[in-house]
Parts: sequence; structure tokens; C-alpha cells
Amino acid sequence: MSAHSGYVAPDSDPRRNTPSALGWLSDGVVIAQRIGTTETTAIVHPQKFTSALMNAALTQGAELRRGRVTGIVRDATRAKGVEVEGSIIDADAVMIAMGPWSLLAAQWMSLPAVYGQRSPSIVYDIDPNLPADALFLECETDGSTVSIEVFPRADGSTHVTALSDIAPLPLDPAAVTPDRDAIARLQAMSERLSPLFRPDKIIAQQACFRPVTEDGLPLVGRVPQSDGLYVATGHNVWGILNAPATGEAMARLIAEGEAREVDLAPFDPARLTPLDPSLLQAR
Repeated sequence: MSAHSGYVAPDSDPRRNTPSALGWLSDGVVIAQRIGTTETTAIVHPQKFTSALMNAALTQGAELRRGRVTGIVRDATRAKGVEVEGSIIDADAVMIAMGPWSLLAAQWMSLPAVYGQRSPSIVYDIDPNLPADALFLECETDGSTVSIEVFPRADGSTHVTALSDIAPLPLDPAAVTPDRDAIARLQAMSERLSPLFRPDKIIAQQACFRPVTEDGLPLVGRVPQSDGLYVATGHNVWGILNAPATGEAMARLIAEGEAREVDLAPFDPARLTPLDPSLLQAR
């Protein structure tokens, strides 16, 4: 995959009717520069990627249990397991890696706040032969300039996203929905980008919540004041990119006492003030 940056020329721009350098885009989509080549850029499908990792773990003896964690089990000195809907699962170590929902764990341990930033997106079923050109564009809409990102995938779908906002985080991830106005604006922007982005080609209108922290850095490491507890969250838009390195670092930290390949010091959860658990109870 190649990556390009550029902008969508507004009506007043003299390049508004100029053919784009990429033939599948509309006139007036100006490609300013290439920012990644096929040697340096790639894309993965998030669901397929995470499913493949989970399946690989299962073949190595891991066990997947579905349910809502309702507490941490401790003895006098350390965490000994988790409570899942009334059942106790014993554990030598417990790691919190629930994206923005890691916020909920602050009621059981000393954790900084994790916020959820909502990102709407539209997935189009275009063509598996569409050129693999990831786009990072600036587009003027409703009197303001916003960034829009376009990611063609090998399976023929194309993921388009923009217009992130702050919204209340639903307790149930299945209840996450996009803002209707944001989807309408995003669809209008998409149709301006390319004639391929037609309404009949839409296969998903969705949203996700990205985990962010107060200083913008992830929380990766030991949970303060809690032996046997670990956390890995807060990667914002780089979660999929940094997930493998984070997983390897955390595995070494838990099993061997230190992460050899990655310096986790900048991501130490102790650098930030813990969230007051009473704020969660007030929700």
C-alpha cells in the first residue's frame, strides 16, 4: 500500500476542476505528496487481525472466556484473580486491556483516567482491484477544514473516517453508535472524493471509541500500589499498530519482570494522578 496526503479543492480554488493524480478520485482532489510507499506502509483489517491473534493464542493453550468483570480478587499482598459475573477465575497476574472501558477498572485499583474519543466511519464495498492508496486529506465542510482518511482494503472494502468527537462512553460496547449528523457529513465528503463512493455501496455506518489519556501517551505497565496488576491501554489511533509490541512487552514484564525490547518508562501509569473512584460511582 502507498500513502498520500493532499486536500480537496474548494469551489473557489482554481484546481477545483483539475483531474486528480489518482484516477479513481474526483477532479479537484489534489495529491500533494506521497508519505508512504509499499515498502513502508500497510493496512490490516482490525476484526480479522484481532481474531487471528486470538485464534493463534487458543492454539497455544489460551482460553477465551466471555463475560463482564465485576471485581478483582486479592489476598493480603497481591491480585489473585478476577470476578466474572459472580464466578471467580484464579490468576497469577491480571492485566487490564479494555480500551476506553479500562476506565471502569479505576473503581478496583489506582488508575489514571482513560477517555473515549468517538470516531464515525463508513465502509464501502468497492472493488478488490482498487489501487491500494491510503489517503490523508484536508476537506472543507460547513465552513471549517477537517481531516478525512481513506483506507482501501484487500477484501474490496474501503474504510473512510473523519469528524471525531467527544461523547459519553456507553457501558456496553454493543451500544456504541455513530452520530447521525456526523455520518451524513462524512457521506457527503466521501461522495465528493470519488464517484465510487455511492450510497448503494455502503455496507456499514459505524463508530468506535478510541482510548486517550490526559497527556496523550498510553498506560502500559504495572498498576501502582497493586502487586500482580497490570494495564495496557490508551493508545489512541495507534492501538492496532502498537498492539503486537505492547503485547510482547507486557508478556515479558509479567513473566520475566522486565520488558527487554521496549522501554516502558514513558508509559508508566504512575506518572498521572489516579482517578477518584467516586466519580465512577456518580455515573
